Amino acid sequence: MRDKGEHLREPDGTDHFGAVASIALAITAVAVLVTVLVAPAQGPSQAPDQQPCAQVVGASLETAASGDARPFAEELLDPLTTQPKESSPVEVAGAAIGTSALAELDAAIDAVEADGHDIGFLMLDAQAGATVGYHADRSFYSASSIKGPYVASVVSNVLGDAAQGDGRVDAILRYSDNEAYASLRNQYGNDPMRALVDAAGAEQLPSEGINEEVAAAAELQSAPSIADNHYEFLTPAQMVAMWDQCRMFLESGEPGAAWLAGELQAPEISSLSHVGRAWGTTWAKAGWYPDDASSFATTVDAGVVRTQTGDVVIAVMTTSPIDFPATASVILPLLELHAQMS
Repeated sequence: MRDKGEHLREPDGTDHFGAVASIALAITAVAVLVTVLVAPAQGPSQAPDQQPCAQVVGASLETAASGDARPFAEELLDPLTTQPKESSPVEVAGAAIGTSALAELDAAIDAVEADGHDIGFLMLDAQAGATVGYHADRSFYSASSIKGPYVASVVSNVLGDAAQGDGRVDAILRYSDNEAYASLRNQYGNDPMRALVDAAGAEQLPSEGINEEVAAAAELQSAPSIADNHYEFLTPAQMVAMWDQCRMFLESGEPGAAWLAGELQAPEISSLSHVGRAWGTTWAKAGWYPDDASSFATTVDAGVVRTQTGDVVIAVMTTSPIDFPATASVILPLLELHAQMS
């Protein structure tokens, strides 16, 4: 059994420039397609009628539609009222979406699963509380996607404006630098991440491995908290809960928030960033692990899209090794659905 603070697989392989270049080309191709299919967002990307939110520590997620201040994770623990789906496996809560509108998502799911891989995702309308998801409570290897929430937890709880002088933050968020992340994590430890996880209620959300191999690998990596591993197995719902906490900090005006928001807009690799920018500003962090024969194989993209009709929090997780067209194929119809829901 390894030390709980270590990780079993070094994700992303950012030293393999050929692989990174291939990923970038694939994402660029998807972005060009999105530009053709989707009208660009007009005006500033700041969502309308946004109220400054509290700092990550102690903040609660609000469901704007009801006015109740309940953590998003707490809402997920309640039975979901889903729309009649007939043949669609996609679960919708809090919005009226017909089965026909889910056809693109169904096709994206079928394409990934036909290739022998698994996929899960969740989209949260941060204002209305509506969700669209599939396998949202099944865990996947997060790889470097966890770096986004961790950095946000350190900036919000420890560094504040001083983060601007720490070059490791830019290296982590822009280039997914593993050494910079290890250095930052070793310096500040797990406490900032625990504060984020606790505020999000992510620890209380149900979690089960997406398949037997992933479940076995996650068991080996077990620790007292999902905040205690440098790299973790997480569910789409847990990722969304944490990113919604990050969202509230990023728009709060607290020390370091505006600067960090800018850093999260420019990752070298992210399908959420490239697809989502047609709707507005994006805050995103992706992760991947390339070994198809491993239970750690993954492509993950997660973050926030600030559309004209409100903020959308999205997490897409797969067992596909380095397959950002697959994550993009889910992100695009999710954002189109959100436009219909608004």
